[in-house]
Amino acid sequence: MADESQLLLYTAAYETVTAAIADLDAIEQLHEEKAIGKYDAAVIDKENGKPSIVRRIDRPHIRVIPEWFGGGTLPRKELHDAAEELTADQAGLIAVGEPTLERAFDAAFTGATKVVKRSVEATTDEITSELQKALKS
Repeated sequence: MADESQLLLYTAAYETVTAAIADLDAIEQLHEEKAIGKYDAAVIDKENGKPSIVRRIDRPHIRVIPEWFGGGTLPRKELHDAAEELTADQAGLIAVGEPTLERAFDAAFTGATKVVKRSVEATTDEITSELQKALKS
C-alpha cells in the first residue's frame, strides 16, 4: 500500500476498546470475504496515561516484525502520536485503505461515537497530520 498515491483514511473514536476491536473485526471479516482489498488498521488507546497500540492488522499480510521497525502504512510512531490525542476514556480505530473500499469501511464502523473520513496522499507526514486533526476535532 505504501506505493499508492491516494488513500482513504478513517479515524474513529470509541467509548471503549471493546467497541473499537469489534469494528476492527468487522473490517477483517470483510477482508476474509474478499469484499475489501488492501488495508492497514489499528486500535489505539491510552493505558495508564501512555499511548498504546491494542491491536494491529496490515493486510494482505500482518507485519508483526516490520511494525516494530516502523513498517506499514501506519508507522508505530504515528500511531502512538495519534493515541496521545485520546482522552483516558477513549479508544480509537484508524484504518487506511484504497479509495475503492469506502462503502465497506462505512459499513464496518458501527460502534464509533465519531468517525472522520478523509482522502489523503500516502505520505507518512500527511497521514500523521490527518490523524492528529481527526482525533482533536
